[in-house]
Amino acid sequence: MSRLGEDHGTTLTPGSLPPLVLPAIALGCGIAAGDTFPEISFLVWGSSLVLGVGAISIIKEPLGILPAALFFVLGHGLISLLIQPDLPHDHVAGLCNRGRVWVEGRIASVPEQHGQRVRFDLAVERAGQTREERFASRGKVRLSIYYCSRDLRFGDPIGCQTVLKPIRNFNNPGGFDYTRYMGLRKIHCSGWAKAAHLVCLPRTNDPEMSVVLVNRVYNYRSRFASYIRKTVKNQDAAAVLTALVTGDRSAISRELKTVFARSGAGHILAISGLHLSIVAFVAFQGFIRLFSLWPPLLIPGYSRKLAAVLTLVPLVLYALLSGFSASTRRALMMIVVVMVSHVMEKEADTLNSLAAAFIVILLVEPGALFSVSFQLSFVAVLFIVGGMSLARGRGNGKTPRPSLLHKVGMFAMISACAILGTQPLVMHYFNQVSFAGILTNFVLIPGAGFMAVPLGLFALVFYPVSVPLSGFLLTVAGWILGPCIWLLRWVSSISLFWARTVTPDLCEICCYYLVFAGGFIMVKGCKKTGGAVMVAALVILGASEAVWIKQRFFNRALSVFVLDVGQGSAALIEMPQGRRVLVDGGGFSRSSNFDPGEHLVAPFLRRRKILTLDAVILTHPESDHMNGFIYIMENFKVGRFIKNGDQGSSASYKALMAVVAKRGVRVDTVPDLDRLDFGGTSLEFLYPLVSPGAGRETTEALNNNSIVFKLIHGKTGILFPGDLLAQGEQSLVIARGERLASTILIAPHHGSSSSSSDFFLDQVAPKSVIISCGWRNRYGFPHASVVKRYRKRGCNLFRTDRSGAVRILCTASGCRILTLKGE
Repeated sequence: MSRLGEDHGTTLTPGSLPPLVLPAIALGCGIAAGDTFPEISFLVWGSSLVLGVGAISIIKEPLGILPAALFFVLGHGLISLLIQPDLPHDHVAGLCNRGRVWVEGRIASVPEQHGQRVRFDLAVERAGQTREERFASRGKVRLSIYYCSRDLRFGDPIGCQTVLKPIRNFNNPGGFDYTRYMGLRKIHCSGWAKAAHLVCLPRTNDPEMSVVLVNRVYNYRSRFASYIRKTVKNQDAAAVLTALVTGDRSAISRELKTVFARSGAGHILAISGLHLSIVAFVAFQGFIRLFSLWPPLLIPGYSRKLAAVLTLVPLVLYALLSGFSASTRRALMMIVVVMVSHVMEKEADTLNSLAAAFIVILLVEPGALFSVSFQLSFVAVLFIVGGMSLARGRGNGKTPRPSLLHKVGMFAMISACAILGTQPLVMHYFNQVSFAGILTNFVLIPGAGFMAVPLGLFALVFYPVSVPLSGFLLTVAGWILGPCIWLLRWVSSISLFWARTVTPDLCEICCYYLVFAGGFIMVKGCKKTGGAVMVAALVILGASEAVWIKQRFFNRALSVFVLDVGQGSAALIEMPQGRRVLVDGGGFSRSSNFDPGEHLVAPFLRRRKILTLDAVILTHPESDHMNGFIYIMENFKVGRFIKNGDQGSSASYKALMAVVAKRGVRVDTVPDLDRLDFGGTSLEFLYPLVSPGAGRETTEALNNNSIVFKLIHGKTGILFPGDLLAQGEQSLVIARGERLASTILIAPHHGSSSSSSDFFLDQVAPKSVIISCGWRNRYGFPHASVVKRYRKRGCNLFRTDRSGAVRILCTASGCRILTLKGE
């Protein structure tokens, strides 16, 4: 089998592809189909087998079709077992939502420290309502232990009292499917406990060799990472060097990650083919030099074969040391194929090697297909392979000694191919594009990749033998990385070198790749087919963008999305002619590691292709409405910031107002602002009536000073009362009276019994009520008495904790309320 594109006189056909390419494509398609349509598993299995048997009888050369059909069936079956598991009766998930329970088993992942908590996966062996009532059980639990000072390790037997809950999503359009993400890892419930409720159980037998090996590797990794940070004075360089050598990126600050991303160098932080290739090259050459001292191995030519086999040992150890991520596994598989080709004395086909790695990884871990690093790795390599194939196709068949200019050109071409290939995925997952990637790669890959990484790896080898030598190598590596990081900071500080982007949808991404695929096919000889593919992709892309432009700027309908942000509040108002207003940003307390603004609200806005907001409204400065706004104000263009007169003293409020001032956003205060008009849609600000006085820092005072406004579109009125309590409701009704009457009410204070008084509801008289609250929240919102009050008035009731995000759609024909779950 010749390399793709090496035979310049042939056109590209399925028969000219390496033998593993079609099965790899079929396996990936089967996994994607099984994830999208898991309910038709039997139909897919049956029809695929029929097609495979039919291919044998009617096709002269069926061997290329039958394996593809079988791999498709295999992929569909493997993923179906993961996303639709038939959990046994003794699975630990049966104890979810049953209060405090007892679970015990063995730690099944390396514990990770996150602030005040330690998180790990527990392979459950016994469980029950109490320790005395425990029974044999199975399954995995994602456990978080707070304030834990014990040295927990992989494989340790432990038990604890915990509250188990099923893995649950925040249900917003296009949101991250956390339930599926954890299900692919065979984890269906999570729990938390304080260290006082944790019991370290005695071992019943000696630990397995794999457990001992993993703990030793990770302990060594941890010690060496600490030594790097102690030795290298520049802590940014130390953090980057730790990531490059051990794969531990925990010490890299959020700001430094942003610098790498904006400068197009984020890929260097992930252990991948670059790092493993250096290890393989050094190990292979070292073994060759060693075996050259033993003449008996040189005569039969065994030295290269034995060196190739032995090279796998440091490769596997380094892959384990670096965390064995998807990009590491892909690179390891690729290098293993090359090493095997040396042993078998066969020429390695890059595309076939890539397909082999693709198949092996997905057979072992079908869910890896949906991993960001897996997708980026394979697409980058695929585009590089295609680019190299086209470069060879333009040659004259001769292979002269490459000049320096030729090497620089090839380096630039490889960087450009990788960037072009991964750009849609980078935009989809990270909402950012860098225009300086080729420039920074010219400096960073030679400096960090071919100088700092080898020095760091040699330091890793010499660390147990000679600490001073290891320290010297690390110091030199730090000196090299310092100027590289300075350059990246300079590049990221120039806004022309990077830009924030919206989230491209699946149609746009597919059209992008089809355009390149069509161009590649044309160059390879099939001009009509390639041209047809390109034209079809461009037509579909143009039609898709035309539909979006019409819906965004020429749509006369009003849409309001009340998002599922847990125990908080956030709503997006989409008005005709593309005007957008965000009401509150959700949020948890400052001690929480989860930011709803970054992980829930911002992804929703970007999927709606929104980077600019005409206004944001903070109803009152409490964390569940305010904290998510910090990220929004930092990363979106905002026309005006509307707030009440409260001057919060919390750290979150100060951080928010600092960002508002830094971005130069106009600030309007209610009651000074009483109305905003956007064409046929208006916002009437009804409350507070006066600016607050000093000393209003209590929760009750902040809630009672919430901004209340009415959104008016045609004959439809939607009332947003914030967290107004009964006292504030009374003041509002007395002052505004009949102006409160609305078709739809966003329930005040998440359905608390301290709000939604009869006096208030009688004046508003809503037909429908939407309650924004967290699933099984600790406050018990919405309270049963409030729900009964709404039902008594015949209101249609919608809850974000049960129905997910709620959409209000107002058109000329009327108003509809839709939920993410189809209500």
